[in-house]
Amino acid sequence: MAPVISKIYIYPIKSCKALELTQTQLSKYGLAHDRVFMVVNSETAKLRTSREFPQMVLAEQTIVDDTLVITAGGKTIKVPLVPSPSVYPESDVYVFRHPVKALDLGEEAAQFFTEYLGAPSRLVYKSPNHVRAVTLHTPTASEMGYQAETAFADNYPVLALSEESIAEINSKLEKPVQALNFRPNLLIRGATAPWEEDTWCVVKISGVVYYFTCRCARCDSPNVDPDTGIKDKLQPQKTIQAFRRIDKGKKAKFYGCVGMNVVPSAVEGTLRIGDVLEIEQVFQGERMHSGSPGFATSQEQQEALDLQVAA
Repeated sequence: MAPVISKIYIYPIKSCKALELTQTQLSKYGLAHDRVFMVVNSETAKLRTSREFPQMVLAEQTIVDDTLVITAGGKTIKVPLVPSPSVYPESDVYVFRHPVKALDLGEEAAQFFTEYLGAPSRLVYKSPNHVRAVTLHTPTASEMGYQAETAFADNYPVLALSEESIAEINSKLEKPVQALNFRPNLLIRGATAPWEEDTWCVVKISGVVYYFTCRCARCDSPNVDPDTGIKDKLQPQKTIQAFRRIDKGKKAKFYGCVGMNVVPSAVEGTLRIGDVLEIEQVFQGERMHSGSPGFATSQEQQEALDLQVAA
């Protein structure tokens, strides 16, 4: 049996509670409405995430027509699902050290998150006037016909992970975790073995090609329980560090890797639960998240790209 999509998740506000879907559309940022909003420090404009504020994962978000409904701490607010640049002021915010143009959603949303997190915060939306290009381990714009980009995801438009890999992680833990600890967009069922997704390069789903670009190196955010909002001091990060530091890339070698960063080849298309993954090409040789521009399907190609950067 070929692997299939078993779950689809989006996270309209970065770090807030997952919204589970039966189907979704593609957009220029990956999956429609995924991580297009972000909470920032109102003083520094830097992102706030569940790494520092684990209670964020309990902030519920639902889409009702053209509105995003947010509920947290016993209160509810509504904001436009697609805020207009003609209505909301634009400014720079920061995803880690990288500036990104964003629209500020105003005082009500700012007060809502300030009170919920107990720290001065504002809610912003990714400006359509700014391109946050994705180039590392990714086909070029000329190869795909569009420039891959992302909104407020850490690095890539889509994250895919198999149920079989989660099962192996849990076989090594005293307290099992969920796939949602790792915040995937696409959960896959039917891999022939744990971590088979590490080998996938070119995958076709419902007629659209998806490039499985590189492994996802994990910080400690999976330590946050998505049901309680409580962050464990050690697990599952300690276990992942012990057996999944398998990528010899520049930075990846210091981190356990779980999941694959994925770039769709198109900005239009539909994904549904049960869609079959047609594995068209697998990686040949040892795969490394070396951080070079360009897409490789073999160790030889990756080494050539790395040499171009070094030169």
